[in-house]
Amino acid sequence: MKKKMAVLGMSLLVLCGTISTAAAYVYTNGSAYQTVTHKDIPNWGDESFDTYYGSKKVTTGSFATFKKTKGDAALGNYAELINSSKSVKSMLIGIPLNSAQLSTEYGCSKGTVYFTGVTSHSLEPSNSCDVTLKFSADNLK
Repeated sequence: MKKKMAVLGMSLLVLCGTISTAAAYVYTNGSAYQTVTHKDIPNWGDESFDTYYGSKKVTTGSFATFKKTKGDAALGNYAELINSSKSVKSMLIGIPLNSAQLSTEYGCSKGTVYFTGVTSHSLEPSNSCDVTLKFSADNLK
């Protein structure tokens, strides 16, 4: 009985590990917008990272697109592309509400999945602001 329980336990561990590895992130091709929400963005210019919702670069162009659809920070927000290691892959740009903005990329490669970093303004006192934005690792403007 103990052997059967041990084998069953090991099987469940392997199954859970396989499921969690398969769900590391989801992405949309860069020819369409990916939507992501950053919750409780830190105050005083600190950054919130999301490495779950990605955009796969499908061109060799050097621009990413950001479009904020919801945001409640008094002084606005800024966005940039990052890779899965949270290394910066584009210029940090201001993201006004409902206006697509282009950001220059740094060494981005076609076929790679990129994610977002969102910051508050350096004088933003609130650390409970949320931002929903659409983004693409390609130029959609």
